Amino acid sequence: MADIKGLLVQAAEITKNKIAVIMKSENIVYPENSCFDITFEEACKKAGKNYKGWNIYLSGTQGMKFFFCISSDKYYESEATRLVILLLDSVLDREASSGAFLKKAAEGKYDAVELAKLEEKLKACFPGYMLLVDNLGDSSSEILEILINTMDVKVCAVHEDRIIAVAVDENMAEACSSFVKNVLSELLIECKAVIGGKAVSAKELHKLYANCIEALCLKQIYRLGDNVLDYDGMYGYRIAYNLDPELKEAIKGRVLTPEFMEMANGELGITIEEFFKNNLNLTDTAAKLYIHRNTLLYRLDKIHKCTGYDLKKFEDSWLFKLAWMIYKEDASLAHQVTRR
Repeated sequence: MADIKGLLVQAAEITKNKIAVIMKSENIVYPENSCFDITFEEACKKAGKNYKGWNIYLSGTQGMKFFFCISSDKYYESEATRLVILLLDSVLDREASSGAFLKKAAEGKYDAVELAKLEEKLKACFPGYMLLVDNLGDSSSEILEILINTMDVKVCAVHEDRIIAVAVDENMAEACSSFVKNVLSELLIECKAVIGGKAVSAKELHKLYANCIEALCLKQIYRLGDNVLDYDGMYGYRIAYNLDPELKEAIKGRVLTPEFMEMANGELGITIEEFFKNNLNLTDTAAKLYIHRNTLLYRLDKIHKCTGYDLKKFEDSWLFKLAWMIYKEDASLAHQVTRR
């Protein structure tokens, strides 16, 4: 919606009036702090009239239905308002069209001829990262606006109650982290952002979209607390999930002894999670757990005695982490069965 906002700013500067656009999904007003309380349903009934101190004009084309409003004491029409309506209709039609092409590309529902069209329509978006935003609630338009304001979004759409987008940033993980924090701060919504990978053409989007969906599944299976997921950084979980079932049981049985399992759901389990999250760093882990470094060393020593694996050594820690992921997968599946 950045192009629409830019157009409203220009229109407000020319007309010296407050400007608004009413669409079925949202209202956009400039200046942003202007009082505006006209709904889409009200605009449908009051188009071509002055209502609540605003002139309401209906889109004059066959594109997306919207209403252009300008603050005024009485209703009038002019060449300037007709020109703004035409420009807005062009922008909205282009955005809607690009979003539709993005959804088709993500779904992978196209033949060779349609793929050529997708490549042409979306070529300005590449190279770019495939993003998916989950847990929108009823705030998709507000979350979409925050996303556009946080990073360079080339194209976006709401698809299956999620936002999908192709975006660019020097550090995409950091940009997604800022986006998630902004949504929580402004809307009090804890959404999830997933980076599916970098695309250089439209034909790659289907696979990268599937990556995003897989990352969300892995988050649920392994009960990951992170709200920013980078599929390319989840190799460990992807490997653990796709291991042969017999091999999984063998690894778990070798590493996680009965003595250890009796304590796995208590403070030792929390310690393990934080220790791996902080890349085996003793100082950072102790700080996150609000415990003394010696207390952390005592807990790690207890794990060593119970299992024979010293988590401070890389040779032991990688196999232990794999066994721990398998244990979490089993626990998640058992939880799902119990809920049924």
